[in-house]
Amino acid sequence: MFYKKKNWYSGTITIKVIGEYPELFFDLCTRNGIKVWDIVKTDRTTCLGDIDLRDIPKLRKVKRKTIHKVYFKDKQGLPFLLKHTLYQKPLLIGFMIAVCFIFLLSNMVWRVDVSGLDEELENKVMKQLQSYGVTRGNFQWNIGSPGDIQDQLIKDIPELLWIGVTKNGTAYHLEGVEKTRVEKDEEGVPGHLVATKEGVIVDIYAEKGQPLVKVNDVVKKNDILISAYLNDNTQAEKPEEDDDEELKSPPLIAEGEVIAKVWYKSTISVPLEDKYDVLTGETSVRHYVNVFDLLVPVWNFRNPEFEKTQVEADEKEFYFLNWKIPVSYVKRTILEKEETHEKRTEEAAMALAKEQALRRLKQMIPLDAKIEDEKVLHERVENGKVKLTIYYTVLEDITKRQPLTQGD
Repeated sequence: MFYKKKNWYSGTITIKVIGEYPELFFDLCTRNGIKVWDIVKTDRTTCLGDIDLRDIPKLRKVKRKTIHKVYFKDKQGLPFLLKHTLYQKPLLIGFMIAVCFIFLLSNMVWRVDVSGLDEELENKVMKQLQSYGVTRGNFQWNIGSPGDIQDQLIKDIPELLWIGVTKNGTAYHLEGVEKTRVEKDEEGVPGHLVATKEGVIVDIYAEKGQPLVKVNDVVKKNDILISAYLNDNTQAEKPEEDDDEELKSPPLIAEGEVIAKVWYKSTISVPLEDKYDVLTGETSVRHYVNVFDLLVPVWNFRNPEFEKTQVEADEKEFYFLNWKIPVSYVKRTILEKEETHEKRTEEAAMALAKEQALRRLKQMIPLDAKIEDEKVLHERVENGKVKLTIYYTVLEDITKRQPLTQGD
């Protein structure tokens, strides 16, 4: 029984030995390294026994030394099963078609779920996913990775604060968080307009509410600029503060603009000599099949003659039902790059430093802000770098709404 289970994968053969004292033939087999089991003597001149398929060459050598007749009676095991299956062509073709059909179905998208968003934004996300190819019935290898989908959604839909993309078999699950809009969340909630930063007041336009500051006033962050109370006397000196609540009118939703002069300081350093890599535009694309983490090239076997390269790899995984199979397709794009040395004059370095400082400033201020003045305070060359300290004067709206608390 042990040999039957052990040798099923390699195959077993039942042999029939005929001759005088047939048991001596099996004894000779054993002495020549042939394993024999389940020996049965059916009559005086006949014995049956099982041997391993791999011992057939040894058996032929033993047979030549004796006068016994040997017949192959029964064949069992995986090799004979496979050989029999190969002769059943309709069954084999049907099996291969079924495997291919299941493989294709396992690598298609069958469900896309979006949660955490309202219906309007969810429909917008689903429409955007369709433009990326994330739709039912599309093959997964035609779709980017979950990380690429996530980055693209956040870029294309400004209303999204965050969205997570998870791939589970043939399903894509998305969970998003919508940006909190002050106008939406605080709609109908009374509140003051307060300062977002320190500055000097230049202009005031109060649409609703009472201004508590004047032109040329210096304000600090979180100072009240336009009050929600029309008769707010919080800045007036009053001998009796207990009467404030009685004098205040019902609160409003303060609206308006307060333009202030705000100063920004920027320190930038630019090297006079720079070294960096640039792409030349020359590329070479190679295709591989990844089998058990072993890359097997299938197209473009020639190595590009590039001195310096940058490699970008795109891997498409394959699944069978819910299991990831250890075979994937890998596309490698090899880009040529070369090292570039650039020397700058002090004037060119200063111009580049001002350009970088201005770009950084525009990222910090509102889009409708106006840069009124630019002044270089310090300029020096140190350790092969031009260092600039620049002050900017900017006119911008510094208001933000602050809802009233219970004690206001």
